[in-house]
Amino acid sequence: MSFLCLILFCASVAEAVTPDQVLKSAWTEKTYMALDEVQSTSSKNPFKAVEVSFTDEREDSKSSFETEVKFQFKSYPEWKIGNGHENQKNLLKASSLGWALKNRYSVILQYELNRRKLERVAEALRLSDGYLKAQNLSLRAGKATSKNYLSAQNELYKLKRYQSGLQQEQSQLEKKLKTWVKETDSSGLTSYNLVSVEEIGQVLQTNPTESESLSKKLSDQEIKLMSEELAIVKGRERQWVKSFDVAHVSKDEEDQYKIGVTFQIPTLGHDVLAKQKQNDLLLKRALKQKEAEEAGDQLQNLKVQILNLIELYKNESKLSELKVGSLDPLANIERKIAMEQEQIDLLNKHQEICYLYLDYLLESELLVKNPEKNYLEKSLQAAL
Repeated sequence: MSFLCLILFCASVAEAVTPDQVLKSAWTEKTYMALDEVQSTSSKNPFKAVEVSFTDEREDSKSSFETEVKFQFKSYPEWKIGNGHENQKNLLKASSLGWALKNRYSVILQYELNRRKLERVAEALRLSDGYLKAQNLSLRAGKATSKNYLSAQNELYKLKRYQSGLQQEQSQLEKKLKTWVKETDSSGLTSYNLVSVEEIGQVLQTNPTESESLSKKLSDQEIKLMSEELAIVKGRERQWVKSFDVAHVSKDEEDQYKIGVTFQIPTLGHDVLAKQKQNDLLLKRALKQKEAEEAGDQLQNLKVQILNLIELYKNESKLSELKVGSLDPLANIERKIAMEQEQIDLLNKHQEICYLYLDYLLESELLVKNPEKNYLEKSLQAAL
């Protein structure tokens, strides 16, 4: 009976999802999939619209009908631009996949490092609990002060609050994982060998940095679209011939043909809304140009920032290893608790470096050049 219960229990336990399962769900992101349905709005067709109307009137023995075809012309800039947005669509689609992957990498990273932090916190809590009991005994024996006891108690409560916060984060991350991997009742994420800080440094130092970041390319595309829209708005104001229409009228068996042309005289008209739109576009383009300039050195700045943080991380790791033990039992426990807290701090720094590294992978477009690659797995030397 106990063996059967064990089988039933194992069957009821939900399997944890793998990082690869999470990453593969990026291809099902709605924003990414919606771009396949986006159609081009540009055309070399000179007509903005073609309208055909037909009227037929009959009264007693008399009848009349009229057929009219009206052609509305595009302005010259609007016609000249034509089909030129395919590259912009491809870039946006690649960017959408990159953003979806980065979002999933961030959750995978946070979940794995939180798990490691929780292990460290559990050990620190065990040591802190023993330290508090030791302080209580020393207080009763008159060998310690109430200040020492209260300080130890306060540190224990801090660790418990930190542990509770990490557990809540893990719960929220598991819900996020379930929204991405719906075919499994996920109980979390499987553990894996996370890329080390040293490996990230090696990758950045041995691989060349791209000249332009993804943000810069997207900003340049937006500037191009704004410039085209501005040219179209101005072109419509200067457009002389707006439309051309041909009509065939038949009344009482008599045929008539009519030709009409609609003109616009720019110097006599003043379209306030068109002027306001031009001003808005000019302002938005200026702001976007400034944003593009700031994004010019983004990749190099990210690289330098990551490498600097890696050096700080290495120095702190060495300092943590230099600490030696003491003959005093309480001092030894204090040292062990401090070491656990230092390891938690190093995990936090590891997380910060990995987040910046994900930014670098996105901005350099490496995430979309080789999207099947798991860039957070260990042994990345040949990843790029």
